[in-house]
Amino acid sequence: MEEAPPDHIARHHQMFPVLDAAEIARVRRFGEPKIFADGARLVTAGLPVAGMHVILRGQISIVQRDGLGRTVPIVREGPGSFVADVGALSGRTSMVDAVAEGEVEALLVPPAQLRALIIAEADLGERIVRALILRRAALIKQEGSGPVLIGCPESTEILRLQNFLRRNGQPHHVLDGRNDADAAVLMHEY
Repeated sequence: MEEAPPDHIARHHQMFPVLDAAEIARVRRFGEPKIFADGARLVTAGLPVAGMHVILRGQISIVQRDGLGRTVPIVREGPGSFVADVGALSGRTSMVDAVAEGEVEALLVPPAQLRALIIAEADLGERIVRALILRRAALIKQEGSGPVLIGCPESTEILRLQNFLRRNGQPHHVLDGRNDADAAVLMHEY
């Protein structure tokens, strides 16, 4: 009996689907094309999201930053891919940075138009929504963005703050000053 691949590998195609030419044509009526120069940010962590970007030409890099400025690469995307998570439906803040690698042409679908697309194009909308939800859930599970809690992970105060953030669906992470040099410096300073 063949062993099933790990969940994150099995779901990768659902988290990062690539739209074909016909699907992009269906999305086009809901958005407008934008050009981004090399190094430009399509989305910036901590800032409101303008909507969903469908990459038409070029490539982007998606990275996650923690509260100490460290970055972790998530994925590189090209034509047919889209940049968004479930926060794009309401213009919430981004949890990641999406940076153009060279000139990029993308179709920007603002939140209201994205909601209209999901209703009008139900089958395509279902694939998009599944990806948006899976992406947000994976980012929250990673605990690589959002507030940085510095202290002993077993302490009552840290556990209480973590519980509050989890109940409210807020990504966060804990740095232990005993094991993390950056956290130790901050604990010493403050």
